Amino acid sequence: MLTFKIRLPEEPVPAAEDIYSNAVGLLFPDNLRTFHGDPGSHITYLSKRFGDMELSLVDPHNQDERVLFAHHIWNSGIQMAEFISDASDPAKEKGKDGKWDVTGHTVLELGSGTGLEGIVSVLAGAEEVVLADYPSPAILANIRVNIERNVPKDQQKKLIVQGHEWGVLTDQFSKAHANHFSRILCADCLWMDGEHYSLAQSMEHFLSHKEDARVWVIAGFHTGRAKLVSFFDIAAQAGLETEHIWERDADGNEREWVRERNGGQEDATGRNRWLVIGILKRKQASSGETAGKQEQFFASMLMQNLYNLIHEIGLVNDHEVMTELENDGFEEAAHDSELVDPRERIQRTVDVGKEKRDGKRDAALAVEQME
Repeated sequence: MLTFKIRLPEEPVPAAEDIYSNAVGLLFPDNLRTFHGDPGSHITYLSKRFGDMELSLVDPHNQDERVLFAHHIWNSGIQMAEFISDASDPAKEKGKDGKWDVTGHTVLELGSGTGLEGIVSVLAGAEEVVLADYPSPAILANIRVNIERNVPKDQQKKLIVQGHEWGVLTDQFSKAHANHFSRILCADCLWMDGEHYSLAQSMEHFLSHKEDARVWVIAGFHTGRAKLVSFFDIAAQAGLETEHIWERDADGNEREWVRERNGGQEDATGRNRWLVIGILKRKQASSGETAGKQEQFFASMLMQNLYNLIHEIGLVNDHEVMTELENDGFEEAAHDSELVDPRERIQRTVDVGKEKRDGKRDAALAVEQME
């Protein structure tokens, strides 16, 4: 079982508020815990292939860091690490189809959290591994600590820790690594459906054009099946087709992936035992068809980003304002002859939206101070 792959620190006397939560698995056997560890603590990943790995969990400094949930280990990440470990194990012949092989590959882990999957990748023979997460100093520093603790010195040179906000692709790192990675890992990053467009855009941007380049996605059902369905639909719009997809529970049982189960009345407790596992690749289509679908995707992503910007501070809720931001952004982008790539036009539009958002926030704060 996946949960047996993790050892938590022993607590001599559990806190009173934790007594019930620790007993839930006994009272309700199907209510599998989907995440492990507490902020600022550490856990041990019990790897048969590479030995025990002690992993520190970040202690979030503020609400922005807390909502990223990088301070836990999730079952999807454990499963990804197990797949990659097994594929590199010469003693295991089953599954030697290259599906989870990272040997000699360039690997990007999005939403790295503790860095577990990236660390396992370099130990399994990856040529280069970038562990990327939101550019929070605390999160990135914690990943570096886990690398120092679990990766031999001679292999650490293959690892890079990089701050990356999904969908932001105009910085130096993103430009230098466009279409660079033959393996992209993404474990339990689908629960924020408002970020699906940005996540899919980052995947498409960084994925190599090599024929064997793949994106590996594993996510839990604990936030609902609909959110997972949404992501795979959006990924298809971004030019990534689903090559394989199935469901697997914590005991290793597998079943067919379906967009809806039990007429949409899926038991919330039972579904916690299951993960969706998807392998994505670039769509093979005519250039005209691909361009048309990508333009549709960029337009959808634009509206989603603008919607998020407008509602982020809760000051406005007006379709006319969204249209204003969209028009302003495209007008500014149109005057810049260097912005040929639609991704850059999208980013410029979002930048304009952020400037307007910040201006409205500053104005609101000024009014509050005057009052």
